[in-house]
Amino acid sequence: MAVTLGSETFDERHTAFAESLEEVGGRNERVITVSGVVLGESSLVGVEARLDAIVDAASVEDYSAVLSLRTGRRMLVRRNSFRREVARDSLVGSFTLELAAKSPFEEAVSEVSSGWTVTASGETKAVTASGNVFSLPRITLVATGSIVDPSFGDGTRTILYSGTVADGETLVFDGAAGVATLEGVDVTPYTTGEFPRVSPEGTTLTYVDDAGSSHTAAVTVAYRDRWW
Repeated sequence: MAVTLGSETFDERHTAFAESLEEVGGRNERVITVSGVVLGESSLVGVEARLDAIVDAASVEDYSAVLSLRTGRRMLVRRNSFRREVARDSLVGSFTLELAAKSPFEEAVSEVSSGWTVTASGETKAVTASGNVFSLPRITLVATGSIVDPSFGDGTRTILYSGTVADGETLVFDGAAGVATLEGVDVTPYTTGEFPRVSPEGTTLTYVDDAGSSHTAAVTVAYRDRWW
């Protein structure tokens, strides 16, 4: 497949890619080095424009650029450094671009999404990731009736919201972002526990709420498969 960074597509015949894991601030970060040459331009302006497009494809400010090294997978990256050289006589440019992904994992371009109609506290749902490492689900609950102290667990980790989700309101536990929202408002300070995970070996999610709840909700579990 063609390797892409944002809207920029690299010519794999003239580009090399190297990956490594580095510890940054106590966490693992994947570092990707892209080295290549720019050929086929008819002017110096064209060579410089191609190099400018490559450096502009990733920001130094945040991890917002989408890098795809393998089919159906992506990483969100920032630019660490960029070096360029131009041979003016031959109209050939060369470059080395270093990118960093905040997460050491690749993730699927497409989300897996599964609906779940909850009708009782203690109900379960089986889910499975297709990557080779656990996925971090986004669990969306739309209350039918009043839901008090809802929680979701995977048998090891449980995230609980201490509060009430009124009829028709939407509560989201976003494991990838590490944030919980109620009607779009951040309610993470009112949660306790850890966000559940979805394992490649299979995970049983369990829903629990307070005895005074209606125990009824429409739930969606969405996640991206991930790989080392």
